[in-house]
This record gives sequence, C-alpha cells and structure tokens, in this order.
Amino acid sequence: MEKILPNEMFYNELASEYDAMISFDKAVESKKAHIKKLITAEMKSAADIGCGSGVDSIALASLGLKVTAFDPSVEMLKASKANAEKTNVEIDFQNCPADNIPREFDKKFDLVVSLGNTFANIPKEKFSASLKRCYDILKPNGQLLIQVLNYEKILNEKKRIVNITEAGDNYFIRFYDFATEHIVFNILYFSKSNPSNQRLISTKIYPHSSENFKSGLEKAGFSSIQFYSNLELIPLTKNLSTDLVIWSEKNFEF
Repeated sequence: MEKILPNEMFYNELASEYDAMISFDKAVESKKAHIKKLITAEMKSAADIGCGSGVDSIALASLGLKVTAFDPSVEMLKASKANAEKTNVEIDFQNCPADNIPREFDKKFDLVVSLGNTFANIPKEKFSASLKRCYDILKPNGQLLIQVLNYEKILNEKKRIVNITEAGDNYFIRFYDFATEHIVFNILYFSKSNPSNQRLISTKIYPHSSENFKSGLEKAGFSSIQFYSNLELIPLTKNLSTDLVIWSEKNFEF
C-alpha cells in the first residue's frame, strides 16, 4: 500500500503538477467571475486561507482587494509567488496553517475566504481552532466564505473515483479510500506516452459536515450562518449538492 503522506508533504509533492491538473488560468477566470458578484465596495482587504498555488488570491487581488495568503505548504507558496508575479499582482504570502495564523493579523480583514476544499484538509482536533482564527482575523462585521466538497453526499454515495483529468501529456486520476474517521485522498498521475512512468500520492482528508461547520462557527462567534450548494449561492440540498458553501458574518464587537 502507498504510504499516506502528512497533508503538508502531500501538497509539497503535488505542487509542480498542481496548476496543470486544475487548469490554472481557467480556474482564475472562473473564480474572478464568481467572487466579483460577492464582494462589496466596503471590502478592501481579504485573507485567503489555504491559498494553494494562488488561484483565489490572484482572483481577489485582480478585483482590487489587498490580499494576504496563508498556506502550510512551502512548495505551494513558491508556486503561488511565481503565479502572482506572472499575473502582475501584489500578495502578501504567509507560511502557516489556519489554526496558527499569527496574532499580528487579528482584526485586519474585511473578507476571509477558504475555497477549494481547504477545510477538508484540517483534522478534527484543529477544526474549531481554525474557524476561531478566521473569526479573530476579521474586522467587526467582516464576512467569511468557505467552500468544501459536500461530504454528506460523498459518504452517502461512496463513489471512489472523484475525477479523471487530462493536461498536456499527463492524466490525473483522483480517487478515495473510505475509512471510519477519515477519507484517504489519492492522486495517480502518469504520462500518456509512457504510462509506466506514474506517481501515486495519498493523504488523509476529513469529511466535515454542515452540522460540524454550524457548531464550530457558532462557537467561534459567527452569526448569520448560511449554507449554499455553490458560489452562485443556490440553496444547499444535503444529499444532492456537490459542494458545501458557507457564508457567515462576524458579530459586531464593541
């Protein structure tokens, strides 16, 4: 059996192939189109939690926000910085996980986003602390936007193949192994011209439900917690929606 990598090491290993796998340029344009509909004129600053190779950070910066991006993977941050330079946007990159964002960032942001399934990579023992740090770094009346896969649907259906994508000479197959307390997320990638030249990497992800998020967000201090099925803010159908999108507000602090 392939060794299950710690989450940070998994993304360090994947960093060089990640942009090809997700079709980076198309992903940025798609996120810009969606985020543009959600930000308001009052939003001047944003934090991107789990920035990966920079898709959401670049989309936010391109829309005029001052962006700080956080990620625990050194190699992903290198890719993010290179992408920011190529797209000519300024972003402050910070190498740290969600639960350990430095206190110097408290009450600095109008908007905190964590898209692309970042929170599914956060284990249960760090889940509440991560949501609390999202709360702490927001200004009063700041907004939090989270997007993860809808694991209530995934656990109900137990389909192992997530997707198969093609990029240049490579195929990427993403698939699951289901365990009791977690899911093993696997990526197999190989060359079309030389299929025997293949790489399989695996890590644990955590199927946090809408109830988990509601409880954790309320405990952290958030109010007006709303659940949607996508960034178009279509209402959530727990056993049918592909994604789980959460939009919530920080209570005003006197």
